[in-house]
Amino acid sequence: MPVPGAGFAGRAGAGKTTGKGGAMGGSGSVREALEGAAEFFAPRATRAAVLARRLVGRSRPEDADLTEHLVRELRRRSRIDGSLGGSLVATAWAAWELMDLGCETECAGLVRMIGYVLAQQDRPGHFGEGCTPERHEARECHHFVTGFFSAGGQDFELAPLSLPTGAAFKREDEARLAASCFALRSVLRAGEDRREAVRAHLAALLASPLAADPWATDRNPDLFLLMLGATGHGPIETRPELGPMLDTVVSAQQRDGTWTGTSTFHALGMLARLPDERVRHVAARAAPLLCTMQRPSGAFDPTDNEEWALIATRTLVLAAGAPG
Repeated sequence: MPVPGAGFAGRAGAGKTTGKGGAMGGSGSVREALEGAAEFFAPRATRAAVLARRLVGRSRPEDADLTEHLVRELRRRSRIDGSLGGSLVATAWAAWELMDLGCETECAGLVRMIGYVLAQQDRPGHFGEGCTPERHEARECHHFVTGFFSAGGQDFELAPLSLPTGAAFKREDEARLAASCFALRSVLRAGEDRREAVRAHLAALLASPLAADPWATDRNPDLFLLMLGATGHGPIETRPELGPMLDTVVSAQQRDGTWTGTSTFHALGMLARLPDERVRHVAARAAPLLCTMQRPSGAFDPTDNEEWALIATRTLVLAAGAPG
């Protein structure tokens, strides 16, 4: 069943949508696209709008009060245990939103949410639980997988799972791995990389066959990109290990700026915040596609999805600063 929570409406393959005027094609510069995005977000009172206005230099005086209101609303939606509806993914996303809105690690609401997420490590139902000869050989059992987060026991059906970036996971094992990586991304951003179990999760991902090139195997590119997006927020000493994974993504990007088998928004959403200069080149290659995808409203898909518009805006800002 889909994960509850605002922003969890995605569809596989998102990103190959019609462009301005309803037809794929057309043209527009990065500057024009950013202007369109600014107009799209100008009247909106959401987290995505606040962030997008910052990115394009159009923040409003009232955004400070709006930010405080959005933070209060997120905290109000959380339970006493810090969770949103008892959902690992929704709670990790809410924590991410709080950090986007400027909450520091000592913020009470963020501490409670991250505390809930951390409490789910190695709980029943996590990816890798148990062992079979096949899973042991694939290094996907509890002998190799430790520190992973559980989204619920084995009697709980997580799939299909949709993430705000547009990635969708239909298989139960992939959904459970995706949920753990999604939670790890928020935990690492919150500065919890000193915890032994968190480091174990990070190390298991980096050493896993799951980190192999998905475009050269039958593995899911959405999962690979999510793993890269999560591990990219790890401590600085692990960043050199990200190089081969990032090289894989850069090589797999096609001339039109897309990647086979994954949502363009998901790929760009996972890449755009990575601390690596290669991301600017990826953004520059994707920029012409985003310009053609932009609709008269300034959105980048027919549903006016704000999260995808924010990802597109961030990508275009990176592209604008990329070397020619």
